[in-house]
Amino acid sequence: MKRLITSLAVLALVAASAPAEQWVDTDVQELMDNAPAAEDYPDASAVFLKLQEEASVAEDGAVTMLRNRLIRVLTLRGRERHANQGFLFNTDEAVLSLVKGVTVRKTGRVVEVEEDGINEVTPAFLVDAKMYSNVMEKVISFPIVGPGTTMNLQLREDHEPSPDGSYSGIEHMGATDPILDASFTIRYPEDADAPLTAGHTGGLGLTTISKSAEPGEIVWSVSNVPALVEEDNMPPASELLPTVVYSSYKTWDEPAAFFAGEFFPRVQTDGAVAARVVELIKDSATPADRERAVFTDVATSVRNVPLRLGLGGYAPNDASQVLENKYGDTRDKAVLLVSMLRAAGVDAYPALVEAMPDARFTEEVPTLRQFGRILVAVPDGASYRFLDPFLDDVSYGYLRWGRGNTALVVRDDGSGELVEVPDFRASENRAVRNMNVKLDAAGNADVTASSELTGWFDRKARMDLKDATPTEADQVFESSASAVSVGATDAGYSLSDLANLTEPVRVSQRIRAEGLAVPQGDMMIVRLPPYPHEFAAAGVYPTLADRRYAFEFPCELRTDMAVRLEIPPGYEVAWMPESTSKVTQDAVLELSCELDEAGSAVLWNRLVVVNERSIPVERYGEFKESYDSLNSPKSQLILLRRS
Repeated sequence: MKRLITSLAVLALVAASAPAEQWVDTDVQELMDNAPAAEDYPDASAVFLKLQEEASVAEDGAVTMLRNRLIRVLTLRGRERHANQGFLFNTDEAVLSLVKGVTVRKTGRVVEVEEDGINEVTPAFLVDAKMYSNVMEKVISFPIVGPGTTMNLQLREDHEPSPDGSYSGIEHMGATDPILDASFTIRYPEDADAPLTAGHTGGLGLTTISKSAEPGEIVWSVSNVPALVEEDNMPPASELLPTVVYSSYKTWDEPAAFFAGEFFPRVQTDGAVAARVVELIKDSATPADRERAVFTDVATSVRNVPLRLGLGGYAPNDASQVLENKYGDTRDKAVLLVSMLRAAGVDAYPALVEAMPDARFTEEVPTLRQFGRILVAVPDGASYRFLDPFLDDVSYGYLRWGRGNTALVVRDDGSGELVEVPDFRASENRAVRNMNVKLDAAGNADVTASSELTGWFDRKARMDLKDATPTEADQVFESSASAVSVGATDAGYSLSDLANLTEPVRVSQRIRAEGLAVPQGDMMIVRLPPYPHEFAAAGVYPTLADRRYAFEFPCELRTDMAVRLEIPPGYEVAWMPESTSKVTQDAVLELSCELDEAGSAVLWNRLVVVNERSIPVERYGEFKESYDSLNSPKSQLILLRRS
């Protein structure tokens, strides 16, 4: 189960380390003497004066990672962010050693990290998952960190050789705070082939990443990396930071063969696995029925453990053990689903993919480190249908993670195939919402709100309500009622069977809204209420006037909102919004408002279709202007007068 890991996912911001002499071509004291002050970086909490990382590969394939980090803390927020540093690692494959950890005060006094400030603990998300006890977190607590102090961290990671002698990794050369200088060095035996490498600038601005090479050494370096400033709905850090990808593999056949050797010996189609499948498919008439029955069982009866692929290794546990334990990470749920599908007569293979949508993929550098999750690929004509056994809270057949990315489908014979996972179509993530508002002459209203949800919205509803107790569900719908107007109350609700992943989500609620409209003399002011159920709304809005980074929706999506406002007897419409349509490169936004044929009700409809999940900075202004015009308070205002 041992597997070389030269880059820990949570160390994306870390620099190289080693003995105190390990700082390469660096005068640490000079860096501290000339460090910028808080006024030089008014928006930063700290400044990374230097980051150095080095991967030294031995003849037998063992790798020593040396990481150095020199941080000048500028604010109290910087202390909160950097004083306690945690590093996940696999104890089967690596030993992490703190070589040097000191805080240098403004006076020059050096205070070392104390013995009780270095701890190895089980990560919180693995406390109830003993199968993954090989994954630990080393937490280092620096003393007396505060504005004006400098932290000097040197860390050493000794990794055992991989079974196939390979080494690879991904290093992110950036952080939430600015970096003055960073480098990543790969040292390898001079008589060995140089690893394949690729550097990506990232999306933080005018940052240049450069490469130099000579026999036995490759150096990637970058300077003056701006801070990763948080914005709502921004791309993930891995897409923004300067990044180096490296691997000793030359073709994708090599990592595919390695993974096949780890995965397929754990596939089991007999014994307890076969017995479970027989029970599940006894009433299944077709292969599609068998596939659905097996998938929903694995997804819902085996608890998810959110451990990223590679951190705990690549070999899963035996399928029968996963079935018995009733919990699993991405490896274990995949091996169980592959086993049970095969036992049911359905071909299935593991497909490694990065879960985040539209993630950067470097095809020219073969490494399993580019994947964080395992889907299950079922042959479907000339392509594959992908299943994610982690999706225990959305309708069967929907694929949430990995959309738009490249997957590596691995077969039993060790061959691998790079396959594109289809992008979302907006219609896959749809919320169809209806409200009937029956208004009386006093301005009170009886409101009926109903919705049918698919894809992402389906999942939001199930996550909120599937496991709720009756009391908790009552509280959700009481809160929803209050969103219609102040003092509005729930008058009853109904739900489809949210535990049944083969049935679409349908929700309906009746609400009594006293004083929804405001009579004023011969006029009545009506503000159409928002749709009450938060899980049926996108919940993503362009609020910032300007952005540094792209504005990202969780997925391509469509929302339909239809409101029927029944006009009280004795009233007629004095004013209602004009119909309008806004079409941008990224979205379609439409609003229509008209009277019904009898003239007794206003029919108000709004459509939002997001065709591009990520809206780049240069198109954000146009999108925000269109979105704001469609959602202005005036667009939901209706004036009535006595007829």
